[in-house]
Amino acid sequence: KRLEHIYAVLNTSWSARDLNPARAVLSDGLTDYLQYWLDAYAQQGLRNVLEDMRITDHVLVKLRRDRYYDAITIRLWATGKDYVLRDVDDTLVRGHKRRERPYSEYWTLIRASGRRGAPRPDSTCGGCGAPLTVTMSGACAHCGAHVTAGEFDWVLSKIEQDDAYRG
Repeated sequence: KRLEHIYAVLNTSWSARDLNPARAVLSDGLTDYLQYWLDAYAQQGLRNVLEDMRITDHVLVKLRRDRYYDAITIRLWATGKDYVLRDVDDTLVRGHKRRERPYSEYWTLIRASGRRGAPRPDSTCGGCGAPLTVTMSGACAHCGAHVTAGEFDWVLSKIEQDDAYRG
């Protein structure tokens, strides 16, 4: 459920060109990386739209533990409509508005090694339980707990394409 939640929040935020709602499920580094690409699209007058996105399968690929973090890498298969539009006139630049594109990626999620218990299927603060609104510094806006480094729950820290993943 946590993977599906992260996937849905990220895709919705990406299409809206606003990563703020996804901050609760992304590491700081991945947020910066994705923001770079959103800005690059905007500078070119383009926007990437994701519609009807859904995970069709997933498998655990790798588990690593150290003193500070647990990390799991999951290969997920998904499908949906993925296309790029020109901002000024909504001209289709790449992809298809009606045809789904199946794909797979490797997602690495991290969580503090001392954290136990079932992952949350939503975006609530693991510190205070409030609906999670994350500040620019990665803290819960309600209690101030830092949440974007996996202190309370799994956060997505890396997305790798099939041809780039080296295990």
